[in-house]
Formats: sequence, C-alpha cells, structure tokens
Amino acid sequence: MNKKLIALAAMGLAGFAHAQTHVSLYGTVDTGLVKETGSDLRMDENAANVLGFSGTEELGSGMKATFQLERQFQLYDGTNKATYSLDDSISSALGNRGTVDWTGAANVGLESPWGWVRLGRVNEMSVEYYTEIDPFLQGSTGAALSTYNLLRSEQLSSTIRYDSPEWAGFTFGLTYTLGADTHDKPAGIDNDIYNDGYAASLRFDNGPVFLTANFNRQADSGKSFVWNLGGAYRLGNARISLGYQKSQLKNLSSILTDDGASPPGVDLAGDPGTPVNQEEWLLGFQYAIGAGTINASYNRASLDKTARDGNVNKYALGYTCDLSKRTQLYGVVSYTDSDNEYVGSLYNNNGAARDSVTGVQLGITHTF
Repeated sequence: MNKKLIALAAMGLAGFAHAQTHVSLYGTVDTGLVKETGSDLRMDENAANVLGFSGTEELGSGMKATFQLERQFQLYDGTNKATYSLDDSISSALGNRGTVDWTGAANVGLESPWGWVRLGRVNEMSVEYYTEIDPFLQGSTGAALSTYNLLRSEQLSSTIRYDSPEWAGFTFGLTYTLGADTHDKPAGIDNDIYNDGYAASLRFDNGPVFLTANFNRQADSGKSFVWNLGGAYRLGNARISLGYQKSQLKNLSSILTDDGASPPGVDLAGDPGTPVNQEEWLLGFQYAIGAGTINASYNRASLDKTARDGNVNKYALGYTCDLSKRTQLYGVVSYTDSDNEYVGSLYNNNGAARDSVTGVQLGITHTF
C-alpha cells in the first residue's frame, strides 16, 4: 500500500516538474548629464530604461510557452519614455489605440526545436539587428543617424513574429502586422493609407563575423518601407562595422498632422503626394582596452523630396568603463553637421533647428 502511494506521489511530482514555469524579472536603469548646442544642461539616457518580465513553461517534447512584458520609462523623472515611433503614431492617428502602457515588447508565444512564434507587440527586426553594428547601440548623443529615420519603430503592435532555430550562426525571421480596420476609419482618411505590414530578416553571427540584412514594410503607411544591410568583423581587441539603410515614407499628411503625431523635422504636407526618401551610412570602430571599450563612429545621411533636402555628417567618440559585469560608466562626445537647419531638426539628437550641434554626455548604466 505504501509503495503504491509513494509511486503515485512520484508520478505527481514528475508531472509538476514537467510543467514547471520559470518567471524572470529583468531591467536596465540608466541616466546621466547631457549638454548639446541649442539646449540647456539636462538629464537623459544612454541605454533605454526598461522594467521587464519574461517567463516560460515547459510543455514537453522540446516545446515551451513563453511570454514577455516590458515597460520603458525615463529614470530621471519616472514617466513613460516618450520616443518617436511611426507604428505608434499611425495607430494613434487612426484612432486604433489608447495609451500604450507596455511600451516595450508585450507578447505570448510558443518555442520549439523548429523555431519561436510570438503574437502581440514584438521588437522590429530592422531596428533590433541593425543596432548591433552601431558602437553606441543607437543610444546617447553618439547614436547612429539611422536612429532618427522617419520609419523607425522599435516595436510593432498586432504582429506575428517567427524566429528560426540557429544553424551554425545563421538565423532568419519573419513578421506579419495586421493593419487597422478599414470599416471603422476616421473621416477624411484616404483608403490608400491602409495596408498590412510584413518584414523579413537574415542574420549571421559566428566567431568574428556578424552580418545582417532586413526589410520592413510598415503597416498602414501607404506601403512605406525601410531596408538595411550591416556587417562587423572582430580582430583581436578591435571591431569594425559598416552599414547602409534606405527608406521611403509615402505621403501621410492626411493622418500625421500638427496634432503632435507628425514625424519631427519633416513637413509632410509641404510636398503632397511625394515620398520622402532617406539614406544613412555607418562606419563604426570599437577597441577593448583596460576595463572598458573605446567607441567611435562616422555617419552620413541624406534627406530627399521634402520641403528642403540636404545631407548630414556626424562624428562620435566615447568610452565605456566596466565597473562590473552589470555596471558601466560612459562618456560620449559628438558633432553633427547638416546642410541646413531643416535637415538638422530631424537628425540632431536634441531636435534643435540648427545646422550644427555638439553634444557631450556622461552617465551610468546598471542592468539586473
């Protein structure tokens, strides 16, 4: 009798372990001082401040359920992070969304030996992977000029994302984003605005070599698109990276107006019906020395088919000092030179309408 009870109890414990759930709390806290031409001394961040929860449940046969919830915020005043996102701006303008509470990723999915499928709000791959070639990780005053692209969306809502397994460093990903309901559109909105979105990504990361290629057609954007190519090679303590990005934003003046949803720096109504073209180039260099890393980059960008066109050159130099595996001190100096104030208002880190801006940033980052 006792042996039978012990056997039943063991079976019950085995079943409990089989369906074991793992939940993690993680995050990044970062702040520092920034001084840029045309702006007073202020506090700002280098890495995005994030509080996140993630979890998995083992389902057997190599399959598990997953979830992820992230909230981005500004550490220096405790408010939600207010950064430009074309996906969020369009959804808000179409009346398709209220306040975004989970401003980072927010999704649920299934992961197996055949890949990972997630549904909800997911990271946009052309931003996620291209960030890896920027020595400043698209943060701080030294951020690559691609950070200020008008089609930039760090996250995509109402999206299905698939990530493949890894084969000798090679992976690929696909996303499909549902557009807004055309049967419930606000008055005066052109039907040509509405479209579903999709994206594809290739990535290779093996040894000293990193390569990525990405394409994204933004949902509800009149079929606007962005694509980029990037690569990096590590040789000893040094890492050299190179990237190129091109985008075309179709005319969205009927939905992105002066109510605050309009992308910064571009008068979309100034040249009706004409797409806005952007190109950005990146050359990056990193060198590990002592307890930290020297970071440097040169960026060039061009803006075409707007009320005023022009080019931008940006130079950045910085150093990160590792106090531990989770804590860093950093310092960055950057100089941005634009053909005119109009272009500068888009590509300057502080959004100042100036043809040149010098920036200095010092701060601390801690991850947990």
